[in-house]
Amino acid sequence: MKLKFCTLFISTVLLHLSGYSQSFQWNNPVNAKYPVIDGRLWQTGLKNTYDRLPPNAEENVRKELWDLSQNSAGEYITFITDSREIKVQFQVNGKYIHPNNTAINMSGVDLYAKDIKNNWHWISCKSNFSDTISFQFNNISAPLPIKEYRLYLPLYKTLSWLKIGVPMTASFQFQKVNDQEKPLVIYGTSILQGASASRPGLAWSNILGRKLNTKIINLGFSGNGQLEPALIDLIGQFEASLYVLDCLPNLYDRNKFSNEEVEKRIINSIKNLQQKHPLTPILLTEHASSLPDITLDSSISNNYRNISQLLSNTFHKLQKEGVKNIYLLKAKEIGFTYESTIDGTHPNDIGMMQYANAYEKIIKEILKKK
Repeated sequence: MKLKFCTLFISTVLLHLSGYSQSFQWNNPVNAKYPVIDGRLWQTGLKNTYDRLPPNAEENVRKELWDLSQNSAGEYITFITDSREIKVQFQVNGKYIHPNNTAINMSGVDLYAKDIKNNWHWISCKSNFSDTISFQFNNISAPLPIKEYRLYLPLYKTLSWLKIGVPMTASFQFQKVNDQEKPLVIYGTSILQGASASRPGLAWSNILGRKLNTKIINLGFSGNGQLEPALIDLIGQFEASLYVLDCLPNLYDRNKFSNEEVEKRIINSIKNLQQKHPLTPILLTEHASSLPDITLDSSISNNYRNISQLLSNTFHKLQKEGVKNIYLLKAKEIGFTYESTIDGTHPNDIGMMQYANAYEKIIKEILKKK
């Protein structure tokens, strides 16, 4: 009798598990009939599904930059569902490990919900990092009805594939990318790419996108944001609401870049963009870690202060020459302190929020003037 009961019990459990595994519908962005991967400029003709740059860029930029452009930093997928349970499964490639980043930052996803009053809510999850990475969001309940979900993609890895699952009984629809919206295009370094936020949604560009309710293009390349003409040419192919050049953290080393070379790159970048888009404002950013109360290591802080001073001098020089529509975000307006970074350079979550707040303030002022 006990044997029959155990057999029946095991069969029931297996049947239940089997039914449970088949009860989800899986939605792959690749199979959508319209573009659904947002936060990037190029949508068609890409070499890989989640690339941030077009195929012809591979011939024109350095290999290090091209490899980083295949990371999905700043990309996100928006969708609508009435499900209270959402699963995400995917695989990533890339052996590069940023020493100050968490596994979720580099290889994970991050889910937010926007309610009907346009308030954003972060959703906690259970994650499993194996060959196939899985994230599970359960018992989703917001104070107000949810209008849409935004899934932020990994900051420092290259996605091979990704799918989003909801129960078969639930509705699901990808939101189409709005290609009519003029985005805010940012070109920068590892700080822009997302080092060292604890998770993708806390990269400062992603925070800023939620604050401003606008499309942000993250062209951050770890160690390789160097104001290169090839990248500026690519950026100039698109009309933006604002261009942001935040590359000083990769240009401070005088053994690699002389003051004259850095000044030349700043000026040429501005002239190149203004030649194509004379009415689009350009925002230049000082090195956020060039303040005195960040680290006691003078070898670092002095270099950072010098490069910020160089940018400030170049900016005022251009203004005196009559160059208009350029703006400067100073380090003191970002306001880093000893608690803002993980290593004296890369912002932690506190620093990321300071970055986003400073950018929000100045960008609203710039666009209001425009």
